[in-house]
Amino acid sequence: MPGGRVSDIVSMTEAGVDLVFNRAAKMPRRKYYSQIVWEIQQKKRTGNYHTMGDLGPAEEKAEADIINFDRVQENYETNITSTTKSKGVEASLEQLEYDLERVVESRFGAGLMRVMQTYKEKVCANLYNDAFTTTGADGVYQIDDDHPLQNSALENDNLATGALTPDNLIAAKNKFNMIYDQAGDFFDTEPTHLLINKNKLFTALMILESQLMAMELSNNKNVVEDAMPLKIVVNPYIDYTVATGVSPWFLLDRTLTDAGAVLQKKRGMWLKTWWENNNQVFRGAALEMYGAGIISPGYGIVGSTGA
Repeated sequence: MPGGRVSDIVSMTEAGVDLVFNRAAKMPRRKYYSQIVWEIQQKKRTGNYHTMGDLGPAEEKAEADIINFDRVQENYETNITSTTKSKGVEASLEQLEYDLERVVESRFGAGLMRVMQTYKEKVCANLYNDAFTTTGADGVYQIDDDHPLQNSALENDNLATGALTPDNLIAAKNKFNMIYDQAGDFFDTEPTHLLINKNKLFTALMILESQLMAMELSNNKNVVEDAMPLKIVVNPYIDYTVATGVSPWFLLDRTLTDAGAVLQKKRGMWLKTWWENNNQVFRGAALEMYGAGIISPGYGIVGSTGA
């Protein structure tokens, strides 16, 4: 009875890895990041995003007068560069010979997909976690109380304060009422989503869905639910300090497609495989090209550190 050859293992491995990886890539899995970023396909390595609301006000035109034309201003331009993210795994010839199915499945399939997605989840969530200390295109932190406007002495304030409570939530919502375009005119924006860590879900539900005002002893009607219909978005990658329970929280206007957090996709995930002939080790690397950033700082997001 003829025995197997090393070349058989090579062929089985290459075919098996492709099959398992493609199957794992198609498996449904929860993507937290898709609820907190705008996904944009960008063929170029670097995408350029101008701050929204940068046109000056309309004005009355006298007969035979010239029309004033505004040009796109680039001083508040956000640049997002796509880079390559990757993870490599390997298995020896002996591991594949004795346990081909388990090794391929655990290393080159679901396991590889999981770590790649986890990294992307962290990249997207950290746009919010780090927004209080990351400088935006307008020269101040992405969440701050003094976003300068190009054509006005006014400033936009998207920095809320304190823990997630009814009063602090109302104060954060009211920040949207004082958002201006770059000429200092009222900019129509309202929060549609509340982004929190999973551990803050029940606090959010108490605030938004109680019949009476939460966290107080009065019998006052809970007006937050009626005046502020918000969809709660929970994300385990938003920072949470176990010892203190402190966690940042954010109000988002998810109707603004030109503001907020962006996931810029250059190329989706693919697998590269090869044999190291000198020691007969089979290697595979999952790769993906994307970048992430917050565009139009001062618009679309109001956030609090939770402290």
